[in-house]
Amino acid sequence: MGSRTFTRTAFDDSLRMRSISTSHASRAGEETVRNTGKLDPLVDPAEFGVVRRSLVRFDDRPDGTLEMTMGCSMPIECRLDSTGSVGRTNVNNAMKVLPDLYELCSGVLPGYDVHVAIGIFGDCRDQFVLNRPQYEMEADKIVNQLSLMNPENGGWGNGHEDPQYGLFGGAYLVAAYANAIGLKRYDFTISDEPAQPMLSEGQLTRIFGPEVFAKCRTNGFNIDPNDLPTTNEVVQDLLKQAHAFFLQFGAQYHNTNSFWVDLMGPERVVQVPRIEVVPQMQAVIVGLTEGTLALDQVPDFLVEQKLDRDVIKQIQRSVANIPIGAQVPLRQAIIDAGHEIPKAGDVFRVKPDVFSRENLWPLTAEELAELPAVEVTDDSPVISDDWL
Repeated sequence: MGSRTFTRTAFDDSLRMRSISTSHASRAGEETVRNTGKLDPLVDPAEFGVVRRSLVRFDDRPDGTLEMTMGCSMPIECRLDSTGSVGRTNVNNAMKVLPDLYELCSGVLPGYDVHVAIGIFGDCRDQFVLNRPQYEMEADKIVNQLSLMNPENGGWGNGHEDPQYGLFGGAYLVAAYANAIGLKRYDFTISDEPAQPMLSEGQLTRIFGPEVFAKCRTNGFNIDPNDLPTTNEVVQDLLKQAHAFFLQFGAQYHNTNSFWVDLMGPERVVQVPRIEVVPQMQAVIVGLTEGTLALDQVPDFLVEQKLDRDVIKQIQRSVANIPIGAQVPLRQAIIDAGHEIPKAGDVFRVKPDVFSRENLWPLTAEELAELPAVEVTDDSPVISDDWL
């Protein structure tokens, strides 16, 4: 895994190998639930240690140090509404446009190793409120995770769904190298309904497992089950770590927009003209926030994606007021502290620890020069590609 990444060829091969149809992309996940009564562990929020990690990738060097094979990891988490008529449709569409999402976001994040986690949320009356995968960067792994989703297509007519539990995961159950060095990651919630303003201890343990609060503490967040944060407080904590946005397609209820504007601020609520163009919108938002795309470049960028003129105008209006360039001062702060954003080829003495914030930076040129020379022989350590 040291240097493998997403390609369209690998995406097509994965669909074919797994016999996945984009008209019913989640068939395998639905069958798993029917047969076992449980989510597949790969998309169960309570599995794999609960905390979702986005780390950096290394190969072993003969001298015992580690060489970064790709750039700094940059996590992008997306949680899709899976209720009502959009449930399975959103999963199917996410599968269809996955190559566009990965390629476009990678294009506006030059030098980074893009990690993607695409999950779905429903209603607390559903059997499973949240499907939350791991961060991955290889086509087959992301395809497999999407195929294991279980959209229940619920929707109980109560004017709200329950993405607040996915937001809780984003705020307190992510361990990311990008955050550890002072950058923010990217986070998108995509829906046409409001959320609930409060969270429940019972639902949190149901979704994330009985150790959820212990896992939060291990990850640096002391969440009191007797005094839970409100959804507003969860979002404010998420915004300390992520450039978070709500992408609104339509409005199932009249207060959808006002709810999310009050929750995130008007600059983070973006209208989506068509659900099919979400990857292009996400790439534009990431590029503008990252500072790799200027607002006056957006029309040309979208023309290259063969979008029609009316849609381009709608997207440009929707993103005009987002926090453009918000990542730039964070990068500059790293430079001012005497560091650079780690890049492919940098050498580390040991693996960075994102929990303790130790060993985060590569060796300097002076430190590299001091390393003892090692003669490469047939007995030298074999290059590892399975660190993550």
